Amino acid sequence: RYDKVSAENLFRSAAGITPTLYKELVSPLLHVLPMTPGYDCSAAAALSCFHVFALQSRGAFDVRWCRGAITEKIFNPWAEKLQTSDVQIRGSSKVTALSNKEGSEKFKITINEDETIDDVDAVVFAVGATSMKKLVKDCPPVEDVSEPTDFDSARGVTCVAVRLFLRPHDIVSKNLLGGMHGESQLPPKVANAMKDSPAIVCGPNVGQIEQLAETGFCIY
Repeated sequence: RYDKVSAENLFRSAAGITPTLYKELVSPLLHVLPMTPGYDCSAAAALSCFHVFALQSRGAFDVRWCRGAITEKIFNPWAEKLQTSDVQIRGSSKVTALSNKEGSEKFKITINEDETIDDVDAVVFAVGATSMKKLVKDCPPVEDVSEPTDFDSARGVTCVAVRLFLRPHDIVSKNLLGGMHGESQLPPKVANAMKDSPAIVCGPNVGQIEQLAETGFCIY
């Protein structure tokens, strides 16, 4: 029923939400949960996402609004903490060349056209699928050093939401009905959301992509 209706149409027309409430609450939630504007997201996907990540239980709503400037409150303290762990942050810099190092699985990169770094273990492209598609098109050598290579078939947002749980929970949740593995040591409330939601839960080894060997995620 709701697959053919946009989230914006549902909330603003059918549900009668005021423009102010939509702008200040619903629209930000659509951008941080399904990560899409309301006109480009089905009402079914929005309701499913809101159910799992905001409405299912009192502790499910984990979105917070920053009280102050994001740079001052979040990014600057984060940068300072990273730097205490010997992480170098290169502001106003860009990678101008990237290539596989011959006879090795490592990479060679050039920064700002005048600084070369050898023996790079890994390169992370912190961009979405749409940006990666444009990047590969404008810079063909990138496709030679990245896996997978079929970025032309990607569209929109490929990551709905990411939560990192660094410590396994003592309770093993079972019969999750998703992916290759029906058990998880995520917090039980989070794990059981996999059963309650119409989302498809993908376990490890999705698509036989090496980088996703130990990764699980949900598709709405």
